[in-house]
Amino acid sequence: MGKKIPVLSALVLLLVFFGACGGSSHSSSDNEVPVVVSISDQPSNVGVLSFVIQITGACLVTSANAFATDCSGAQSLLPNAPMTVQLEGMQTPQQSDALATTNVQAGSYTGILVTFGTATASVNVDPNSTDADTATPPNSCTAAATPKICELSPTFTKSFVNLPFPKAATLSAGQPTSVSIEFSVADSLVGATAGSTTTFTITPILAVGVSTIADSAGSLVDINNVTGPVTSIVTTSFTVTDAATGQPVTVDTFSGTTTFNGFSNCNTNSLACVQVGQIVTVNYGVSDSNPLVLSASSVTNNNGFQNGQAFEGTVVATTPTPMVLVTAVLAGNTQGVIAGQVLTLVPPTTSTSFSVAVPAGQTLPAGVSFAGAGDLVVGQNVLIDSTGVDDGVVTSDAIELEPTQFDGTVSSITSPNLTVNGLNNFFNDNGIATVQVQTGTQTTFGGTVASSGFKGITVGDVANFDGFLFNGGAGQSPVVFGENVFDDTSNSGAGKKDN
Repeated sequence: MGKKIPVLSALVLLLVFFGACGGSSHSSSDNEVPVVVSISDQPSNVGVLSFVIQITGACLVTSANAFATDCSGAQSLLPNAPMTVQLEGMQTPQQSDALATTNVQAGSYTGILVTFGTATASVNVDPNSTDADTATPPNSCTAAATPKICELSPTFTKSFVNLPFPKAATLSAGQPTSVSIEFSVADSLVGATAGSTTTFTITPILAVGVSTIADSAGSLVDINNVTGPVTSIVTTSFTVTDAATGQPVTVDTFSGTTTFNGFSNCNTNSLACVQVGQIVTVNYGVSDSNPLVLSASSVTNNNGFQNGQAFEGTVVATTPTPMVLVTAVLAGNTQGVIAGQVLTLVPPTTSTSFSVAVPAGQTLPAGVSFAGAGDLVVGQNVLIDSTGVDDGVVTSDAIELEPTQFDGTVSSITSPNLTVNGLNNFFNDNGIATVQVQTGTQTTFGGTVASSGFKGITVGDVANFDGFLFNGGAGQSPVVFGENVFDDTSNSGAGKKDN
């Protein structure tokens, strides 16, 4: 048996941008710099379904402590560390999540130090060849017939990564700054095979970017699909606990710019619709102002989902019975489910209990459906309201379809749609060799086709896709209603990545 998780690169890419435009300059009497820290995963084509890491610290280092191995005495970027982060679903900068907004001292810095604690992972392995072992903690997969999902607790080969900048970066007092961390799961999770057993370790491969340049909306970073329970409401803002990070996020709402969706018993289109305990999904931007402001662009109420019962997961089997891998547990869940756990799923029995988290104003294409157990397909990301968990079986009374992220190769183009193959082993092992990606007015294009859009895509491009995955029916490929297409290979040769 060969390696299941390839080492794609050992090169750490460091990007440092300081722009004179797009940011706002402010004076600061206390010599502090407002900073937003975000994290994402590098696009990859490997079958990692869940990857949770504990970050014990992150800090800016100077020439005086450039070779530090911990953050004591350095400028901390994560005041709430340690924290756990679920990295799957964060592929490409368009899918980043915020770790913190904080202030650091102005000055000259030579790099960033990130330290780690523990990790858990769930990886797809080829059927009839591997199984999870019984080691404590489990860190390998050994030959057996089932299951297809291997649940691991791989160890870090080193507990820190010190990322020096190409040249010293000067952070100016009052200048809003974005620090973006990219953790490459595909490069970091390494499998070594001996006989019938593959043992996994984590050698963390990271990249970091520092920028003062805002986008056209005045945001240093845009964060999408933050889901969790509302814990407090104050005047024009509310706090939600992010399921992917476990961190409280307080966002401001603004009349005329924040949209409120799914509040069936409220028609004011305002914060008055939001109540403590509701499970909501929030999109927001972090401003380039001082102090930083987290401005909600949309707030969606997940009707039918109860505080204490909800979790997110990925469908990993549909026959003979549906099964779901838990990817994130919403704060307050009292049913004992944990990320990485595989559960047999008992779906709701009524079509009204199935829904799609499509943003307001978007219309799903004709011919797709998510209204019953027959519409489930391997690879779907879902939000589940659980009425009980017993002996590995979860009973649900509401399921909502959420976006799925995956890599693939464009094999044919029929405008405005794409046929994509070259999928990871998780899809291929489940008989899914191609998907049909439907693009339209709802689709955002990034990477090398950010300016050219759909017309910049060519056959052979390897891209990252984000959208709602639907069952195409018997004998048909699944259909993806594409929300984002991030292409790093257009016009650079088939299958070749530009770094």
